[in-house]
Amino acid sequence: MFDERADALSAAFEEAAVAPQRVGAFRFYFDDERWEWSEQVQRMHGYQPGAVTPTTELVLAHKHPEDRDQVAQTIATIRRTGQPLSSRHRIIDTSGKVRSVVVVGGELRDERGRVVGTQGFYIDATLDELEQQGQITVRLAEIVENRAVIEQAKGVLMAKYGITADRAFEILTWR
Repeated sequence: MFDERADALSAAFEEAAVAPQRVGAFRFYFDDERWEWSEQVQRMHGYQPGAVTPTTELVLAHKHPEDRDQVAQTIATIRRTGQPLSSRHRIIDTSGKVRSVVVVGGELRDERGRVVGTQGFYIDATLDELEQQGQITVRLAEIVENRAVIEQAKGVLMAKYGITADRAFEILTWR
């Protein structure tokens, strides 16, 4: 069963290496600290495919300063334990753009079944400016729409129980 999952992950790695999307694949071999990045992961970091050979130092150099220690600790932990990983952090690409990424990985095994590394995916979770504006507009519309209903419910509670607007709102949020 594990071999099927490993084969599926390897197939997904190859697929992600050619798919034009905001998801890219990586592999990290523990013994020689060798990294492999798909074209998408290279682009997320600001590199043209094939322009750089990733190393642990390069991986950490691209981490946002506030996230670097956490990522270094995660790398140390997976090297020591061989366990799967997940991390949400920021990277800074070669042009200085900060990107939010989610990184998930599972065991990478050799032909004898030994865990020799980790492999998985980078997911670029960065919201583009237009997406951010669109989400803010949608959320603001929802708030405005719900506000009228909330105000009506507060009014009913205030009239029925003779309470303040603040107390009515507290009751609504509690319920």
